[in-house]
Amino acid sequence: MDNQEIASFWDANAPDWIEAVRAGWDVYREMVNNPAFFELLGDISGMRVLDVGCGEGYNTRKFADLGAEVVGTDVSRLMIASANDHETGEPRGIEYHQAPASDMGMLADVSFDAALSTMTLMDLGDYAESIREIARVLKPGGLFQFSVTHPCTMTRMWRWMYDDRGDKTGVVVGDYFALAPSRPGSDIDEWYFGGAPRDVRQTTRPFRIPRFFRTLSEYFNTLTEAGFSVEKLFEPHASRQAAAKHPNIADTRVIPYFLIFRCRKRVEPEETN
Repeated sequence: MDNQEIASFWDANAPDWIEAVRAGWDVYREMVNNPAFFELLGDISGMRVLDVGCGEGYNTRKFADLGAEVVGTDVSRLMIASANDHETGEPRGIEYHQAPASDMGMLADVSFDAALSTMTLMDLGDYAESIREIARVLKPGGLFQFSVTHPCTMTRMWRWMYDDRGDKTGVVVGDYFALAPSRPGSDIDEWYFGGAPRDVRQTTRPFRIPRFFRTLSEYFNTLTEAGFSVEKLFEPHASRQAAAKHPNIADTRVIPYFLIFRCRKRVEPEETN
């Protein structure tokens, strides 16, 4: 599946996605992913930051509110249009570009202090090319931090297991290496945000998102081959208190849904002279 086809899925998702995100229905982002991502991120004030796969700009605006000069890119024309509309209404100095992560030619070499990406890179068909592009635009020593669905637990074969009381106890996973050939239309995930009200689920179609299965070693080795050092991995999950308050995120305490990489572009010896 090429970038044009992927963009068509996201353009189709865009109207309902934008409404749901801005309504706060993405509870896994709000209660699990973002708290962990921003805690790991630290101070980015004064940095020039690239947000890869920025969507309609929800987290892009948060990065700008931390004092960064932010540029956002996304493959979806409608997502970028919405992000630009929001920037016009509430200016933060954010610059947006419609572009796939694998081809950000409008951005100069070694022009960013940090590149960030939240829950995007697992949805790209050209992961390796995208990592090389991110390395190209980052300064030596620059930060690269991104989150993805956990490759070890979010596999093509997947189902919950339950105990006698109906509580989730674990998952069955399989086809981890994704050796089975993909069939047209077969690897399309369909879902709603966890906080979407029942009437929304009954009256709107689910999001349809292409899935690309990669192993943990592919994620890691591609990074090191592109010139990155991995500083830290983090598997976010809900606190006991948050799970009690929001039961629909309690399953993140059973298995890891998400994985955050914190990386650094290596400084080559000649760059230190």
